[in-house]
Parts: sequence; structure tokens; C-alpha cells
Amino acid sequence: MRSKNLLLCALFAALTAVSVFLPKIPIPGTPLMFTFQTFFVFLTGLMLEPRHALISQLVYMALGLVGLPVFMNGGGLSYVLEPSFGFIIGFAVCAFLTSLLARRQVIASLKAEGRRDRALVALKAALGALASLLAMYVIAIIYMYLIYTLYLGQSTALPVLAVSMGGFLLMDSVKFVLAALIGAAVLRRLPGADTRKYAG
Repeated sequence: MRSKNLLLCALFAALTAVSVFLPKIPIPGTPLMFTFQTFFVFLTGLMLEPRHALISQLVYMALGLVGLPVFMNGGGLSYVLEPSFGFIIGFAVCAFLTSLLARRQVIASLKAEGRRDRALVALKAALGALASLLAMYVIAIIYMYLIYTLYLGQSTALPVLAVSMGGFLLMDSVKFVLAALIGAAVLRRLPGADTRKYAG
């Protein structure tokens, strides 16, 4: 792996880690809080190639597991027993799939001409983002269910967990749109970005 790619992997791992310490923004009328963690996961996928996006989030996971307090509630190897650790695993999958399925479409949008072409590219990017999001939530919900039932001994139904995540899924969809807008703006200004090969 070239030094540039190593630096990018380290940079986005660091951004994901630092996002835990950014202020949480309350959403009026709901008990939800807007956090920046999944925003940087999406941005990782949009800015890096699939392999590098995956490595970046695996590095972030490793930093937390060795004891650095970069997860939402701390860090350490015992964090694997937290119900929310499934999201950490899901971050790596989500970043990889976002890069694989949505990044190309965001890059293609920089060269798309005409309303129809732009709409088609936007639809493909949205479908890629949805697949990435759903993969992350499926992993997180199943992991949460297993921890609750097998480790904590609490009776919890999978459908109940899935429904409880609805608000977060909607909020993460908004974060993807923001990440896509920022990612497209950055890619447009990168002197080495080759958008032509994605224009078709």
C-alpha cells in the first residue's frame, strides 16, 4: 500500500475516533441526538476506495479495542460485550459498501450532464447508500440481540429492536446526504481526481 493511501486510512480512522468527542446535537421533538460518528463513516466510504475504507474503519476498531476511549462509551477489549459493539463492526462493512456501491455514483455526478443523467446517478447513489445502511443496521441489531439474550440474559425480540432503530436509520440517511454533498465538493477540487472513467 502506498504511503498516500496509508495516510488517508489513518486520517479517516482518526476522524471517526475524534467524532466521538464532538458535541451531540439534540433533535427537537425527539429523544434522538445527532452525532457525527456515522457521518464520518459515510465520508470514509465516499472518499476512499473500498479496500482502504475498510482498513480505515478496522484501524478505528483496533484503536478502541486496545483501550483508547474512541468508542461512544469508552474502549477496551471488554467493549465487545457491549450491545452497541455491533455498530462498530457495522461501520467497517458500511464504509466498504458505501465506497463500493455509492462512491462511484457520487464521482459520476461530477460529470453527469442533463437532468435525467443527474437523476439516474442520484438514484443509484441513494440505492447504494441504502444498501450500506441496511447492512450496518442488520449487523448491529443481530449483535445487540445476541448480547441481550445470550450474555445479559434479557428476553428481547428482534422485531422490537429493529423498530426501535427506525429513528436512527432516518437520521443516518440525512447524514449520508450531507456526507455526499461534502464528498462531492472535495472530490471536485482534487487535482488528481479522475472522474471521466466513472462518467458512463
